Amino acid sequence: MYLISTSKKTILSDFADLETKSVFVHPNGESTDFQFNAQRRVFVEVDKKAGLAVMRIKEKQNTPEIQRVRKLTIENAYSVSCAKTASNQIAIGQSSGFVKLFDFRTAELIHRYPADQSRSTVLYVDYNCTDDYIAAVLETGKINIYGTKTKQKIETVTIDDHTTLARFHPSKRFHLAIASYKGTVSVYDVHAKRNIFLISEAHDAPCRDVSMCSSQPSLLVSVGYDCKINIFDIRRNKAQSSSGRLTYSHPLSTGALSECGTYFCAGNLKGELITYDMRSTKSPLAVRPVHEGCAVSRVAFVPMLTEEQQSSSFTSCSNATMEAGKPVAALVEQTPSDELRKSIAANLLQTQQQLATMSIGYSSKQRDSFCDFLDAHRPRGLDRMSTRLTTATARRDSFDWDALQAKQNNEEQRQSICATSSGLSSLDSVDSLQQTLSGPLRDRSNVSGDAKLKRITETDEHSAHLHELQLANCSVASSCAGSDKENPTVADVERKQRLRLLPASRNSTPHHVTPVTGNKSIDMLPQQLLPKTSSGLSTETTDGAEHADLAKELADVRKEHAELLHFLDERFVKMEKELKWSDEKTRFMLFSEMANYWQQQVNSTQEIRDTLDVLLRKDRFVHEFASLQQENEQLREQLQQLLNERQSEDA
Repeated sequence: MYLISTSKKTILSDFADLETKSVFVHPNGESTDFQFNAQRRVFVEVDKKAGLAVMRIKEKQNTPEIQRVRKLTIENAYSVSCAKTASNQIAIGQSSGFVKLFDFRTAELIHRYPADQSRSTVLYVDYNCTDDYIAAVLETGKINIYGTKTKQKIETVTIDDHTTLARFHPSKRFHLAIASYKGTVSVYDVHAKRNIFLISEAHDAPCRDVSMCSSQPSLLVSVGYDCKINIFDIRRNKAQSSSGRLTYSHPLSTGALSECGTYFCAGNLKGELITYDMRSTKSPLAVRPVHEGCAVSRVAFVPMLTEEQQSSSFTSCSNATMEAGKPVAALVEQTPSDELRKSIAANLLQTQQQLATMSIGYSSKQRDSFCDFLDAHRPRGLDRMSTRLTTATARRDSFDWDALQAKQNNEEQRQSICATSSGLSSLDSVDSLQQTLSGPLRDRSNVSGDAKLKRITETDEHSAHLHELQLANCSVASSCAGSDKENPTVADVERKQRLRLLPASRNSTPHHVTPVTGNKSIDMLPQQLLPKTSSGLSTETTDGAEHADLAKELADVRKEHAELLHFLDERFVKMEKELKWSDEKTRFMLFSEMANYWQQQVNSTQEIRDTLDVLLRKDRFVHEFASLQQENEQLREQLQQLLNERQSEDA
C-alpha cells in the first residue's frame, strides 16, 4: 500500500515505513494539489501558475515510479476533481468563478457552468460517487451544487460563510462533508437539504481536511491547525470523547483514510507524514519528514490494483522465481514493517471481499420486491419443512411420484401409528413428525395390503384403551420419578436399561409394528414415561439457558432502547431550541426589514419634497404668484389703516 503526497515535490511513499519510492520535482517549485481517478492509478495535479498535469504510477521491475503523461494548459485553473465513474472527465474550478468540465485525454471542453455575480475563486471542487453532482466551494464561503445531467446549478449551501473544503462521501450519493475555517465540521444531505451532522467547535483553529471511506460509511476523520485529529461517528450528532481525539505536536494540513478504513495518514506544516492504525491510536505507526520543511498540501492512498493488474504482477513474480531456479530462502528476519505489510494485505483482501459481497447483494436486490416481501414474511415452520424436504429430495437420484400416489394410504397408516405410539407428550409428537419427514417415501415392507388394513383396524381398537391407560399410569410415572431421586443408583441402572431399549423402538419403522395387546402396552408404558421424564429434565435445563439468554438479550435491548430515547430527547430539545431561535431570528429580521423599508420611504419622500422645492423656486408662475401675494398683503394693510383713520374721525 502506497501514499502520494504533494508539496513542492510529488513523492510516492510506502505506508509501512514511509520509505520514499519515487520523487517527481515540479519545474516551478510551487505547491500543488491533486486528486486520483477512481478507476485507474492516474491522478491529476493542478498548479495555480503552470496549469494541469496528468500523472500516473507505473510499475518498472517491481518498483513503482511517478510519470507525467501529459500537460494541459488551462488558464485560471485553481482546483481540480476527477470523475468517479467516467474514465477521462475532470472538473476544474477557476479563479474567475467558472466551473468547467474537460476530457483530459483530448483536452475538449464538455460544459461550462457560469460564475456568480461576485466571481469568487473556486477553492475546491468534488464529484459525488455517481457523478450526478459537483460541489464547488467559493472564496466567499458558499457551496454551489451543480447537476451533471441537467447542466445547471441546483442550489447554494451556506453553513457559516467560512467553508474552505467539501468532499462527497465515496459510497453515499447525497452526503457532503464540509470543513470550515472557523473549525466547524458538518455533513450535509444534498437530497434532503439539511445537516445530518454538525459540530460547530470540532477544532479550535481552522479545519483543513476531512476524510471518509466506503467500507465504514459512518466514519469521519478531520484534521486542523489546532494539532488535533478528530474521529467522528456521523450516526451520533455528538462531540467526540477523549478517545476520539488525537493530538500531535505540529499543525496538521491534510489527512486521508485508506479504503479499508483501518489506516490513516496525516500531513503537517513541517513536511512530515504521520501514519496511524485506527484500531489502536495510542501512538503513530511511523513519522518521517518526507517533504523536509515544506507544508504538505495534500496526501492520498494509492487505489488498489485491479484483478488484471494483480494477476499480471503475480505472473511476473512467478516468472522471476522460476528463472532463479531455486526457492527463495525464508531465513530473513521479519521486521515490524513486514508484519505491518502482512496485516495491510489481509485488510485490503478483506475489504475487496466485502465490496464484492456488497456488489453481489446489490445485484441480487434488483429483483421483484413482492418476492422479497414473501421471502421475509413466510412462516418459519414452512421454511424448516421445506428445507428438510429439499434436502431429502436432493439426496435422491430420482423421485417416483407414481409410487408416492399409490402408497398414500400407507403414509396415512404410518402417521396414525406414530401419533398413537407417541401421543403422551408434545415432544414425542415432534419426534414422530421428524421421523415422518425424514423417513423413506417408498414402502419397503413385505406385508400384503390385507394384513396392513387389518393392522390399522386393530390399532384403532386399541387406541381408546391406550388413552385410558395413559391417565391411569400418570401417577405411576410420578412415583417412579420420586424413587429415582431417592435411590439414584437404582434409577441410573433402570434408566440405562430403558435407554438401550429406546433406540430400537424409535428406529424401527412403522411398517414392522406388530399388533399391540393390552399386557404389552401396560409393560411398555413405564418404559415410555421414564425417558420422557429424563428428556423433560434436559428440556428444563435447556429452557433455563434459553431464558437466561433471552433475559440478557432483553436487557441489551432495553439498554439500547433507553439510549435511543435519551438520544431522541436530546434531539427534540435541540430542535426546539433551534425552532425558537429561528422564530426569534425571523421576527427580528422582519422588524429590521420593515424599519429599513419605512426609512427608505421617508428618505424618498424627503428627496421628492426637496426636488419640488427647487423646481418651484425657479418657476415663473410661482414668482408672479408670490408677487401678487405681497401686493395683496400691502393693499390689506392700507385698507386697514384707512378704516382705522375713518373710525377715529367719526369719534
